[in-house]
Amino acid sequence: MRSITTLDALLEEVVRQNNRKHDVLADTRSMSIDQIDTNRLIVDASHGLEEFVLTDYALGQVSTDLGIPKRYFDRMRSDAPDLFRTNVHHWLGAEPNRRMIRGLRSETSPDGVDTVGRAWLSDRYRRLDNIEIATKLLPEFERLGTEVEFHNAAITDSRFYLRAVFPRIQGEVKVGDVVQWGVQIRNSEVGAGAFSIENFLLRLVCINGMVVTKVTSSRHVGRRIEDLGVLSDEALRADDKAFWLAARDLLRASISETAFESVIASLRETTEGAEITRPIKATERLGKTLELTETETEDVLLLLTHHGDMSRWGALNAVTAAAKKAEGFDRQVEMEEMGWTLASMTEREWERIAIAA
Repeated sequence: MRSITTLDALLEEVVRQNNRKHDVLADTRSMSIDQIDTNRLIVDASHGLEEFVLTDYALGQVSTDLGIPKRYFDRMRSDAPDLFRTNVHHWLGAEPNRRMIRGLRSETSPDGVDTVGRAWLSDRYRRLDNIEIATKLLPEFERLGTEVEFHNAAITDSRFYLRAVFPRIQGEVKVGDVVQWGVQIRNSEVGAGAFSIENFLLRLVCINGMVVTKVTSSRHVGRRIEDLGVLSDEALRADDKAFWLAARDLLRASISETAFESVIASLRETTEGAEITRPIKATERLGKTLELTETETEDVLLLLTHHGDMSRWGALNAVTAAAKKAEGFDRQVEMEEMGWTLASMTEREWERIAIAA
């Protein structure tokens, strides 16, 4: 999904998705795969039949949970659907558990006929939803004690990102190369990662971003939910209150100028030391070290040679600049984190890349 560039647009999308949410908790013995559509899960819940069209992500969670290798799971679905149903139904019944299916009702079919099953989760999964971030944490930006500007946000199929910067907290890594301190809030409503509050750097010369350090993170694990059927937000609200109060305090801590100065000092060190002598060989080794794709590695090489800065600072900025061409916002953030991975390397680790033989 494309980046969301205004706070109003973010709030509108969060509210829109929240109004469509439909979550069900049920025993796996009451679940079955549709006889025609292998993507469709039928759940005999306490209040009646429910149908979910499972996303690829949710199907991957089912595969992992049932212990069926994903490659074989997908091959059965496409080439042997009857065998696929037999396998799935066997393990749903042979090893019964309660599972939460997180759904989004279709806007064109609110009766649930086309409800998307976007996640298959444990009954201990703690729902820390994006609407809670909007209502509990966004108002705190006005109380942080420093100027705050919304930078951007994204809601992908599996994750939520929100970024804000603190314009008054900035400094030079080298002369004329200014970076600005900020914060990123990350979440997943479907089990694709922990809720986290992380510091974020924005390089003003070319608007590259870099995720630099984690202030806090929390896994989505809570108390076992005792009631079967449709889950109620109200039932879990009291249990979540302490969590969001702690998250509020940690958001306030994210503006720490002491932490910013420490990061700036580390980044200044990347402008010194070993420099890349053979760009092609070095970026090949960099790509393997960071697990970049061939296309991403080529993008890094082009940016590195275009800007001509062969220091570690130049290399990490080539990576974070290449992130803007990444396929999807999730991958963009992963590559922006790689910039800090490079900055955090020991001099010896960096030399293995820079002076690639």
